[in-house]
Amino acid sequence: MIVACSVYASAQTDAYIKLFDHHNQHPRIVSITYPGDANTLDMYNSIYGHGAVIENPWVAYRVYMDNRQSLDLYVKAKPQLELDVTGFYTTPEQLAQGYGCDVLWAGKSIAAGSFRGYQDGKPVTIDTVATRTQTILDNHTAQVVDKDWMYNGHPIQMEQLYSMCPDKRDLYVTIKLSGYQPGDVFCTGIQKLENDNKGFIQPNGVAGSWGSNVPDKNHPELVETVGLGIVVSPENIVSVKEDDLNYLVFVRPDANGEIKYRVLACGDRDKDGFKSADEWFKFVKKQ
Repeated sequence: MIVACSVYASAQTDAYIKLFDHHNQHPRIVSITYPGDANTLDMYNSIYGHGAVIENPWVAYRVYMDNRQSLDLYVKAKPQLELDVTGFYTTPEQLAQGYGCDVLWAGKSIAAGSFRGYQDGKPVTIDTVATRTQTILDNHTAQVVDKDWMYNGHPIQMEQLYSMCPDKRDLYVTIKLSGYQPGDVFCTGIQKLENDNKGFIQPNGVAGSWGSNVPDKNHPELVETVGLGIVVSPENIVSVKEDDLNYLVFVRPDANGEIKYRVLACGDRDKDGFKSADEWFKFVKKQ
């Protein structure tokens, strides 16, 4: 079941966009828009953290400011807000002090619940748009707007909403689409972990994975064990599929033009969190 977050402004959630600058001030801004022909790497590097960030006491996500619009994951060692301090780039000193860190290497996968099109037998990114915008609506909601996304030969207007509550680890996702055609199919899902992956996917749109990976290839000694999960609204499910990289759920908008799902995540870095695949999968399947 997909339940909208009923807890509003709270000191236990935070969301922001910060500009990258060479003076290391990284000021917060409310919104940023790029033309559709902007260089994807320029967009990605202009934002500190590479996109909008949203966090609750257990986990944080960033939404990449490029054509992927991928969701990347950060796990805390103890429940607290800390991204304004670490900015997804935790130093060795901060790790020693008990801060969390980036725990996921997505590669070419769908990562932790990213939204994609689906063409020619594979997920596709949001490549051709008129404009691409990220906005912070409040301290628990980030918005991504793509105008005139050319998909299957016609333009689609898309709004993505990402929100968090202070009392649950869930990331609530709502995709609002207009201009799509009856034959259009989209997808979301969760990735398989780089090493020792265990996982499952069910016809009801519930999937889970567990394994280890190296998020920063410059530091191969930092191995993170991660659990991912997704729960897709029954009204949106077309079918499910497992491929080499992902557990995928194919989706279509409901009668209101919306696709809704929740992303769940954990890591054994969390001292009071989940410590095994069996424990994590039991939790995900109860959602």
